[in-house]
Amino acid sequence: MKVLFVDTTTPELVAAVVEDSDATYVVCHDDQRRHSELLCTKVGEVMSRAAVGFSDLDGYACAIGPGSFTGIRIGISTVKGYATAFPRPFVAVNCLQAIELTGNRSGKEGAVIDAGNGYYYANFRAGTAPCLIPYCDARATAAASGNASYYLDGALALIRDKFTHGRFDAELTPLYIRRSQAEENRK
Repeated sequence: MKVLFVDTTTPELVAAVVEDSDATYVVCHDDQRRHSELLCTKVGEVMSRAAVGFSDLDGYACAIGPGSFTGIRIGISTVKGYATAFPRPFVAVNCLQAIELTGNRSGKEGAVIDAGNGYYYANFRAGTAPCLIPYCDARATAAASGNASYYLDGALALIRDKFTHGRFDAELTPLYIRRSQAEENRK
């Protein structure tokens, strides 16, 4: 199994080649939010390090959110472009699930991602819909949180599990939990 994974939902851009028991990855912290400029270069870098080409890939994986609205769209559109040029199955990675999977190893319950404007994206029980909670919600302190480099292990585990069991996604659909800032400002 060789899967190209892309996560552009946080200030850390991640490009990885996930294999059966190993992963080659690049994490690029980008405070300037230049993911659209850097992503293809980082994908080329990680594929070169892993010594694979697009024709060697068995599929694609993409973080679908929640996170940066623009970042989500950049990652999804790039992976869809790769899948158009080199058709392979793909899987969506829910960042909250990846955080929760990583956090469970350290005794954390649930997962949160900073949504800005005084809120977290949150999920506290597997199988429930993610929600938006205020910073002051006490549940947030007991939950795992972090950026892409924190939850990379959980994301890689999800990818391996989905590919091993053939649970591919028909479509990559963004996971938006709230309206964008532009939509909020239009009210």
